[in-house]
Amino acid sequence: MMGPPAWLYYLFGGLMFAVALYSVALLLVSFVSRFTTGRDVDLSHLAMGVAMAGMFVPAWSFGARAGWDVIFAGFLVWFVVRTIQSVQAFGLHLPHYAIHAVMNFAMLMMFWFPPSASSSGGMGMGMGGSGGHILQPGLGFVLAVFLLAAAVFTLASPNKGASHSGRHASAWAVATERPSEAFAEGAAIGVENVLATPWLEDLSHVVMLVGMAFMLILML
Repeated sequence: MMGPPAWLYYLFGGLMFAVALYSVALLLVSFVSRFTTGRDVDLSHLAMGVAMAGMFVPAWSFGARAGWDVIFAGFLVWFVVRTIQSVQAFGLHLPHYAIHAVMNFAMLMMFWFPPSASSSGGMGMGMGGSGGHILQPGLGFVLAVFLLAAAVFTLASPNKGASHSGRHASAWAVATERPSEAFAEGAAIGVENVLATPWLEDLSHVVMLVGMAFMLILML
């Protein structure tokens, strides 16, 4: 069966790297502005962006699979704990931490059940993975649908930037009341405010969600 054209893999691989580079920029901004909320998301997006780029284009991959397993398992535990803490603090709701927990769980599934060359149009999966293992279609489908639904929810949500900092973050409350002053405290230059714009944070999150869903669909 013919898979998607090769250029599509390079396109998604490039987009994943773009998200990773943007996450690095946000991390640098956070150290200048001293705005620490969202650093865990930035680090997670950085790891996922690099790993996903290597999945789409094996020539761009590096590192042993076991190392990536440890990284994403660690993020999964971290975001599950943060989800529980958020529910305890603010009552029953769907924290953005829960979405990131599912994303890291999906990354683990991709590494544990990498697509074979025949199922991925010959592009295969890097990061030391081996083809031939098949992800349960039901699980892969549910994960892909969840990720796409999260992407739609992020785009439709009026709480821009909540995918990065959460709707309960104090800085987000300030941004809602006074958009012109959002993220301005401690910023050295105006470009930092542009990089930390809530809609741009949401866009990078959506790109990652769609890229992961596409890879999961390839694995079905």
